[in-house]
Amino acid sequence: MLKDMSRAAMSIFIFGIYIIILGIIFLFVPEIMFLMLAYPTPPDLISRIIGMVFLFLAYLYIRAALEGMTKFFMWTVHTRALVIIFFSIFAALQLVNPLIIMFGVVDIAGALWTFWALRKDKA
Repeated sequence: MLKDMSRAAMSIFIFGIYIIILGIIFLFVPEIMFLMLAYPTPPDLISRIIGMVFLFLAYLYIRAALEGMTKFFMWTVHTRALVIIFFSIFAALQLVNPLIIMFGVVDIAGALWTFWALRKDKA
């Protein structure tokens, strides 16, 4: 199954695993993320909801990868490319610690990987 995936599908699948890891962290040990960003830990419920949303999002990524949904792959390129812009604005406005931009870097790297993989898969 995984060996038959296109390059773009594999990039989405791997990104889905990354989102699962974030979801598990937010569900079970959210303090780690907030400590890393030097941000006060919000009430437990909010952190758990964020974790749940990440896990649901990861499910969509992994299912789309397994189904080879190339339109979805391109949609994720658009949205993941915007994450670093939003995080940079939040940091510039001093709403969050600038370290959050590193998560934006992961998103843009994943978006570029998927974009290039989509182009290569078409060739």
